[in-house]
Amino acid sequence: MAYGRYHVEDPGKIQGRDDVRLGERSYAGLRLRYALESIQHVHGRILVPGCGAGRYVRALARARPDLQIIGGDLSKTALREARRRERGWYLALDATRLPFRDASFDAVIFFDLLEHVPDPAAMIRECSRVLRPGGILHCYVPLERQPGTLYMLLAQSQRVPIRRWKRDHVGHIQHFDDSTVLRLFWHERLAVHNLAYSFHFIGQLHDILDYWQRERMSGGTGYLPQWAVRMICRLAFILTWRLGYWEDRLYKGRWFASGLHVTAVKG
Repeated sequence: MAYGRYHVEDPGKIQGRDDVRLGERSYAGLRLRYALESIQHVHGRILVPGCGAGRYVRALARARPDLQIIGGDLSKTALREARRRERGWYLALDATRLPFRDASFDAVIFFDLLEHVPDPAAMIRECSRVLRPGGILHCYVPLERQPGTLYMLLAQSQRVPIRRWKRDHVGHIQHFDDSTVLRLFWHERLAVHNLAYSFHFIGQLHDILDYWQRERMSGGTGYLPQWAVRMICRLAFILTWRLGYWEDRLYKGRWFASGLHVTAVKG
């Protein structure tokens, strides 16, 4: 599957290589914390679609060794890397057509996946189908169409085409606001029990700088030489990485947020 310059089997585009641990002061650490809170009373089998190279599968397994955790991804290249990193259950799958029977899992968890899927409604329908009654669906979804965010401010920008950069470098083809995401859950009769917002102003600034750097390092045009782009981003990231984490820890509100953590229960 390819979008722009992105292809799911491109080794340079694989996500989920680095590890994350509970208590880590990072965006990934915060997402892991919310996910573990959502399944604190869950026992049995958990599906993690869109697992990439297995970052969150490894982290969840370390924190909850009592669970059977199955990771899945469309990219066979990513799955081969995940299996090399650590033994576990990894399957090649399409999140809109899951190869499991109804009511097969006690929880489904995914991060940064819905924006990659051509048919988001079909994916949520499939996640609901494989959940047992009372099962938990927890996810993190970027809100790149949310009013009041830098992404919306730059949605039509030619100078900073963040939507094109994200399509070309990580395969983002959907842009959500929170109401659109929640309607997908309600349509499948998934009862939303908890919401938290994140990735506020500092996080968005960090993200835009990151994709500016990716674009320039891959041959994109610009006025500054590549060494200057790397230096600017390196210095900025010293501040934005930590400040962005504390911004999200201290403020979980909707204003200026471009990330949504949802925990829902199947009725």
